[in-house]
Amino acid sequence: MATQTADTSLVSLTAQLPLLLRAIHALGQRRDHIENAEEIAHELSSITAMVASKFTNDRTAEGILEALRLTVGCVSLGLAHTLPHDDDDAALELLIEQGCERVFQQGFRAIKELAQLPDVAIISIYDHSPHEQERRLKATFMRYCEADPNDFWMGYKNFQREWQSRTKIQSTLNCALWLRKHHSEGPVRGSDMDAEGVLAIALIFALRGNGRIVAKAGQRELEALLATLRKEKPEAEAAWELFLSKLPIEHQTVLRERLSHLRDSHIVTELQRLTKKARPSKSDISNLFQELQNHGGNEIEVDYE
Repeated sequence: MATQTADTSLVSLTAQLPLLLRAIHALGQRRDHIENAEEIAHELSSITAMVASKFTNDRTAEGILEALRLTVGCVSLGLAHTLPHDDDDAALELLIEQGCERVFQQGFRAIKELAQLPDVAIISIYDHSPHEQERRLKATFMRYCEADPNDFWMGYKNFQREWQSRTKIQSTLNCALWLRKHHSEGPVRGSDMDAEGVLAIALIFALRGNGRIVAKAGQRELEALLATLRKEKPEAEAAWELFLSKLPIEHQTVLRERLSHLRDSHIVTELQRLTKKARPSKSDISNLFQELQNHGGNEIEVDYE
């Protein structure tokens, strides 16, 4: 029984190794493998030297070892990203047919595409600078490609999770940019943007029930919103549906998810409470504006006395 447990653990560990190592293990099981093994070893050595030169340090043993781990991870990522199934023999055939360098480039291309996706729903003037883009590429490469040849490797699964997360963030940014462009008072200019703030403002002011798009606001607009709600008393869900119906489908999806968190928020509750109050006080308005700032952040204009 003890032997069976040990064998099961060994199989489990082998199955979790970087795909490049698993392909090499598969190569070792073949009779005539020397020529292919020498070719793969030569290619991996060349790639490791290149990685050490560009990303780590080719003058120290530590730098070369780190480059080796990055090479193992990036080739494994390229294999996993290209192959439809997690198959050791298929990975080996791909290495033999295309060569390690080409597979490495496929993995690095995937890393480069990931690095170009945003990791936060904020746009800054510095995002597109060559220095920032180079920093992001190196950080992404180091984070998702470092692989210990003798340990579990979750690199590709982590890559897939991060890809999904960043794709979602990109959708949020695209939605916010669209709202800014179609702002009812004219396009909102500026190189910096907090996308979550834009979405929150748009949904809060959609409560007016007229379908107009508001992507930036201040205290004047907030007071006008409250006055409209007190006078016309539009039904919240109907107002949001009217607003969403004017947007492209892909942006509706993003805003509906944001609405699920905003619907029962304190600011919506306060707007509904003040709509029913005989006469909102200055303190009420001040507190409401503070709540608006909490949701809109830097997208809120604060130069109104």
